[in-house]
Amino acid sequence: MFPFFYVLLIILSSLYLYRKGAYIISLSTVIFFLVLVFLEARDSTQATQMIMYRFYIFSLLFMFTGILSGALSERYQKGAEEAERLRLTTAEIVNNLPSGIITIDNNGDIIYTNIPVGVIRSSVHLHLAKFLKNPNIQSSNELKIGNRYYVLSCARIHNSRGGLGILQDYTEIRKLEEQSRVSRQTKLLAELGGSLAHEIRNPLSSIRGSLEVIREAEKNKNTLHFINMALKESIRLNEIVTDFLNYAQFVPLKMNRLHIREVINEAIADTLQIIEDRNIKIKRKDSDFVVLGDLNKLKSCFVNILNNAYEVTQEGGVIEVESYATDKNNIIEIRDHGKGIPSGLLNRIFDPFYTTKKGGTGLGLAITKKIIESHGGEINVESTVDDGTTFRIELPPAGRE
Repeated sequence: MFPFFYVLLIILSSLYLYRKGAYIISLSTVIFFLVLVFLEARDSTQATQMIMYRFYIFSLLFMFTGILSGALSERYQKGAEEAERLRLTTAEIVNNLPSGIITIDNNGDIIYTNIPVGVIRSSVHLHLAKFLKNPNIQSSNELKIGNRYYVLSCARIHNSRGGLGILQDYTEIRKLEEQSRVSRQTKLLAELGGSLAHEIRNPLSSIRGSLEVIREAEKNKNTLHFINMALKESIRLNEIVTDFLNYAQFVPLKMNRLHIREVINEAIADTLQIIEDRNIKIKRKDSDFVVLGDLNKLKSCFVNILNNAYEVTQEGGVIEVESYATDKNNIIEIRDHGKGIPSGLLNRIFDPFYTTKKGGTGLGLAITKKIIESHGGEINVESTVDDGTTFRIELPPAGRE
């Protein structure tokens, strides 16, 4: 019986020491068995040839067992390592998926999930359990948990004895869809508003022309005041419609290479023709540079900002205009020393139809921002109450893609 224990020893050794260990143990067993056979042969009455036959047979058995068990143990080792590597890889992939995964059995108990413990896991677990029990529930559903939006896709597995749920967060996609919807509505509103504004301007021009004719023909002091008032309001209404058209139906730019000093010169000249003479000085510090832009559009931006600066500057005050170039952008700064803008209103001054001026349309700075951004630049404002406001315009240099 003892040789069979040797075989068992070789097999057990191969499970822990694998092929090399099985070979060493089987060879050691042969040597040890040879010693035992030699000792037995001295006191045995059996023929020496019979004893050697038995040694050869058992030695071959030991070696064959070592070779076979070693090969099988090595194959088992490789399979175990591959399974472990696959398990680790699969677990790593699943745990790092952007989607949540959950599987449950027929009793509703969770088998596996990579969703952290919390409200989301509880909601998904409950919905998947209901889906597994009720075949009428849809396989794909939208869930709103807190401020996030999710899509849960469910499926039955193992012959409907288990359930699989895949949870995807599509909050950002939902935001993009909402932005796209708002953009389409805004575009439609702009087109409608532009058409409406055109329809208003036609009769408005006729009314204004008629009022001018009546004012020249009628010199009655009792009616002249009302005629002038109506004419003034028609002019103001025309300005509002013009601003709305400029904002709603932005005219494509006519791009040319422009010297910024010339653009500022024309803007200041146009502003001086509009405003009242209040002895306000413009202090300039110009560094000329070239930009790629639409002369009339850029000039209207500067005129709009300069008009605002004149309105808040006191008699004898100073408005500063500075232009200079950096490594990346060209800068134009227009600075007044008026009352300033409260910090709570700074983030609203570029909003359409927002104004604090009596009779203003609230479209001037909105149009300015739109023009600057269409030139590939940006406009910012800094203001301190009782100290003044600075509008900073950044434009890319000419020739930059």
